[in-house]
Amino acid sequence: MGVLEALGKLPRFERYAVACSGGADSLALLHAASICFGPERVVALHFDHGIRGIESAEDAAFCEKFANGLKVKFFLGKAEAGLLADPPKGENQEALARKLRYFWFAEVCEKENIHCLLTAHHADDVAETMLMHLMRGSGLKGLAGLNESAKISELFKDIACDLTVCRPLLELRAKDCVDYCLEHKLAYRTDSTNSDQSYLRNWLRHEIIPKLRERAGGDLTLKFRRTAIQLGEQREFIREAALDFLRRKALSAAFGTIVDASAFLEAKPALQREVLRILAAEGENWDFETLDKVLNCLKDGTEPAFQPAGGVRWLSVGEKIVFYNEQTSLKDFFQSALKIKKAEDRGRGYSDNGSGWLAWLKGEAVTYREYLRADEYALGFFMNGLRYAPTNGPERKAGDMMTDAKIPLFLRREIPILFSEDSPAWIAGWRIAKSAAVGEGDEIAEATLELPPAKPWNGNEGGDAC
Repeated sequence: MGVLEALGKLPRFERYAVACSGGADSLALLHAASICFGPERVVALHFDHGIRGIESAEDAAFCEKFANGLKVKFFLGKAEAGLLADPPKGENQEALARKLRYFWFAEVCEKENIHCLLTAHHADDVAETMLMHLMRGSGLKGLAGLNESAKISELFKDIACDLTVCRPLLELRAKDCVDYCLEHKLAYRTDSTNSDQSYLRNWLRHEIIPKLRERAGGDLTLKFRRTAIQLGEQREFIREAALDFLRRKALSAAFGTIVDASAFLEAKPALQREVLRILAAEGENWDFETLDKVLNCLKDGTEPAFQPAGGVRWLSVGEKIVFYNEQTSLKDFFQSALKIKKAEDRGRGYSDNGSGWLAWLKGEAVTYREYLRADEYALGFFMNGLRYAPTNGPERKAGDMMTDAKIPLFLRREIPILFSEDSPAWIAGWRIAKSAAVGEGDEIAEATLELPPAKPWNGNEGGDAC
């Protein structure tokens, strides 16, 4: 099979965008796409990462000239100056470059109303990717390599547009793309960093894979590709089982996901790990060691013992395990759920010293209602040192009250509090403050906080790394 034949197997779209770096593989893909679909249905996208100085600018000019020669519309994107040369702390240069590139691809495709992006990944890329992930201790997801097609929202959880990323050349070798360029007399660029073996991928390409190929005999690269397909099928099977588990045994709430503890802890380890990957939104890149530590904490009930990188956290609430993101803010949610209105008489309030919050964390609906002296109230939230004097007890530190109620720290800072000037009048879940008590002849305000029940898990999974 050649490049043109591979494109003939693509699903039909009105228009196609082609990621073009200037190398033999992407030039072959762009040239073949202009033949198969017609230049008017194809656009070329080139992203200048700006990390190779004049060479980067020359690549961009070369790609533009090549696209113009094909009468294909050309778009050029550029990374912010210096960003990739000195990535933010904790950011891998290669991963950040990929993220910036694909975010820009998605932006252009959305503006141009294009729903298919073609990339020139081939079988050699699959072999290199599999070996890289094997060295990093990846599971089936990493070893399965690259999919032939995927929604960009599956690859990057922060991209929501309707764009399908297709890799039509996965059954071909890098040599096939070079041969295509030679056959059609297409000059192509060679990235000078491709020979820099300080990059893991280049070291594998130049040092390790040739030795493996020499020892194994035959076409080792395509053997990797066949293995990747089988691992991908197995991974998809496990993933579907994990999604089915979540649909049956999990709930979605404003703060995260609530999972049946017994069902999760009795599941097979492979299913447990895949459930965790989904709940961690996969942007966390939890490796096997991290997943194992998380599982051990969940099994022995020591959730504070290990906190992996990223925002996903968990806690045990009775027979439930609550997964939440510590960066998630509930303030807007509570602002819309809290209602204050004028009341004709003092009704019966409902408070429970905060125990209803734990019921809400388990997925139950909870309603708090109190009657206060009518005043100008402002919505606020917990702060260290806040003191509170409820009508049914002495003044105490609000933090101590919440500790007694076993309110987890992530929720404590979010619980809505009504303030009259700078004084707390009602901490939702506890009796109103003495200062807000209704006296003889006072106008009355009714404050209600309705916390809805959790819903069946909604399948909002995170994305895979591309």
